[in-house]
Amino acid sequence: MADPKNMELNDELMAQATGGRADADPYGFLCEATVISGPGTSTANGVSRTDYSVAADNGKQYLAYWGYDVILKIGDRVQLIHDEDGFYSLEPIPAE
Repeated sequence: MADPKNMELNDELMAQATGGRADADPYGFLCEATVISGPGTSTANGVSRTDYSVAADNGKQYLAYWGYDVILKIGDRVQLIHDEDGFYSLEPIPAE
């Protein structure tokens, strides 16, 4: 049986260990995502916001801000954006 202290390190494990995981995603458009729960509310910098949990096409899950009056439903598709302030936001997918 392998010694659990001798696990192989990789970039993702190192990012988690050093607290850098939150900044591992590049800023700007990340990918499209599917709404999996919400809406919920949070407060950022004194402003109340509407948040949704999404399953992103990159295989990760995110909690992201939706700044529109339309209420999203589970299964709706959106764009996932990593904002410069470190938070994530959602945008509609542009019509083709």
